[in-house]
Amino acid sequence: MIQHLHAKLVCSSCKGGLVQSEALLQCCNCNAVYTIDDRYVSMLDQREQVTHPSEWNRKEAEIRDYSEISQSLALSGIGRFATFLNYGYVPCGSEQYAVIEPGDAWNRNSVKLLLETVGRTEIRERQVIDIGCGRGGNIAALSKYFKPLSIVGLDICPANIAYCNAKSRGGESFYLVGDAENIPFADESFDVVLNIESAHAYPNRSRFYEEVYRIMRVGGVFLYTELMLGDQVAQNIRLLEEAGLSVIRNQDVTSNVLLSCDESAKQRTGTQGIASNAKASTNIGDIHDFIALPGSKKYEEMKVGTRQYRMMNLVKRG
Repeated sequence: MIQHLHAKLVCSSCKGGLVQSEALLQCCNCNAVYTIDDRYVSMLDQREQVTHPSEWNRKEAEIRDYSEISQSLALSGIGRFATFLNYGYVPCGSEQYAVIEPGDAWNRNSVKLLLETVGRTEIRERQVIDIGCGRGGNIAALSKYFKPLSIVGLDICPANIAYCNAKSRGGESFYLVGDAENIPFADESFDVVLNIESAHAYPNRSRFYEEVYRIMRVGGVFLYTELMLGDQVAQNIRLLEEAGLSVIRNQDVTSNVLLSCDESAKQRTGTQGIASNAKASTNIGDIHDFIALPGSKKYEEMKVGTRQYRMMNLVKRG
């Protein structure tokens, strides 16, 4: 895996070059050290615990939540099927952008969300990174439907990356542990950046947007979805534009996502569903709210409009 990534992989913190020594990668510039084992490469700079303790604590909480979910899914016996945690998408009469209809029976709504996010963007033979790749569902679907030249999956949760690497058959997909605010790749490494339902957890949103701009090639596309507070939509768009990205699509798909939440509720609350299993085996305060089940706070906020699910395409212009 390291051999495939080596040309583009850089220090997360200072973007300096790396040298490999046994089970470590070390920055030639700032001496940051990153670990390699048989399950994953971790490109998290542990020094952030000291330099940015409050942000690190938020990130650690996110790692803990997703690690517990991963463990609960494994214990339930459905882990190999649960490759998506997104809310999904169901058509409801609004304009659709997908050029492909999913053939998947399992996780159909989640795959549909991805295909709508991609829309008419050209993916074939392009280099793609999925930031916040979770359990790899989006990457598997991109490979199946679009045949990109290569895909990197980056996620801050080691349990997610260990799962992806265990499930991966190699080929064009590579996974590593990393931070969306400190992406460990050289400038202009990717044609397409994907980020689905992940950025809400990032302490420094503008830093993430700047990193997306940095790693994209001119003409590259940022495929982005997020459940945003309604009064923060304009601010997030301003931050994206200040980072240098031009909005070419900005769609409110809240009604489509609510329909998917309704449709998926029975499956997710059944005896083999994530809500039942995670509630019993994790410390997440409200798993119903985490996955936006009907009646939960997030679901009701979407219903009344105080939260909006936005689907965006942005480009890096020359």
